[in-house]
Amino acid sequence: MATILIIDDDIYICKRLEKLLKTKGYNVRIAHTANNGIKEVKRGGVDFVLCDYRLPDTDGKETYRLVRKYEPHIPVVFMTAYADVRTAVQMIRAGALDYITKPFLHEEITKLIDKGLRKGMHDPGSFEDRFVEGEDPAMQNIMKHVEMVAPTDLSVLIEGETGSGKEFIARSIHYRSHRKDKPFVALDCGALPGELANSELFGHVKGAFTGAIKDKAGCFEEAEGGTLFLDEIGNLSHENQVRLLRTIQEKSISRLGDNKIKQVDVRIISATNDDLIGDVKAGRFREDLYHRINGFTILVPPLRERKNDIFAFAERFLDDANADFGKRVKGFDQEVREAFLRYPWPGNIRELENVVHRCVLLEQGQKVTADTLPAEITEYTEISEPIGELNNRPGLPLSLKQAAMMAERDTIIRALKESGYNKSRAAQMLKVDRKTLYNKMREYSIQMD
Repeated sequence: MATILIIDDDIYICKRLEKLLKTKGYNVRIAHTANNGIKEVKRGGVDFVLCDYRLPDTDGKETYRLVRKYEPHIPVVFMTAYADVRTAVQMIRAGALDYITKPFLHEEITKLIDKGLRKGMHDPGSFEDRFVEGEDPAMQNIMKHVEMVAPTDLSVLIEGETGSGKEFIARSIHYRSHRKDKPFVALDCGALPGELANSELFGHVKGAFTGAIKDKAGCFEEAEGGTLFLDEIGNLSHENQVRLLRTIQEKSISRLGDNKIKQVDVRIISATNDDLIGDVKAGRFREDLYHRINGFTILVPPLRERKNDIFAFAERFLDDANADFGKRVKGFDQEVREAFLRYPWPGNIRELENVVHRCVLLEQGQKVTADTLPAEITEYTEISEPIGELNNRPGLPLSLKQAAMMAERDTIIRALKESGYNKSRAAQMLKVDRKTLYNKMREYSIQMD
């Protein structure tokens, strides 16, 4: 029988949750401060933590850091006020299971607990149970590289398109390493402005800047002894590249606004969907930092180049969706299977997961049928040749979607030419970020010779 730990200083909420969870068959422990909550975690036997974000002695982020320190694999869900949602999302990136805003429904809480316990996130071996290696030779080769590099402390650079599974590869390296019982902390560098990235990476002290109302540990301190995963590292500002390089070289950090030096033992795994070599040549990314993070490179091919893996992932996502929605869909009919193999999956594994969940939610029968597929997949069956070749076929009947895609491709090519094939400048002209431009270039097979 699972034991749920509730950490909240609101006695009414604790009693209400205790009554609910006991009727569901769970054991319940209650702590009204973070300090007492951590004592319960250290005592052992806790399977799941429900934690208020604002506590009398500290905040949820520090509480989570301590939970991870003593029990790295316990799933944690934060109960937050709306104003704390942004911070809660950041903690999900660091490994928390989820958050829920107050006031909440009983069904929301029990669903999250069922989800966390079902996936076995408290079990140290559970990640390997959830990770899908795939059957394609390219992925099999990648996993051989993972097995070789995991036991070392080499820094690893993982390259691949958005949604191709870079973070899963990073986690697989971590859980095969001697650091597996220490924290795995993930930071999306592409989602943070420069000044916030500085604080997130290295922390800050109270008063370091406007809004710094108390001391805060950065990702390096949170990942102590474990692994720090820096996603979209190419988006770091020059200033933060310099600080990161110094941290890696000296294995020490100082919080923003503080002169104290603290030693850190952290393995760095980075990921990018950018052309970092091109960024180095253009002066946008420091060459010395590139060589520091690139102790070993793993290139993850897009899903469209490993079609043998599509249904390995789809079947796993089908099982997850059935569990999430309480359904019993048993597979994919032939029309859906053919559509999945034709479609290029520009959003890769992440897009496939979203599509399968949508299909299971909508499906009323025993198998996923084409009626539940989104239009971009069913309509793609009309486009069986590269967009570029359609320009050379005058008189060929075009659908409205094909015409729009051709126009978009031509606009991108024109912007690249007018910018002197400077992708950053072309992205600015098109009013998109570089990541979007790169994805569109891959989708339309636009090559820069």
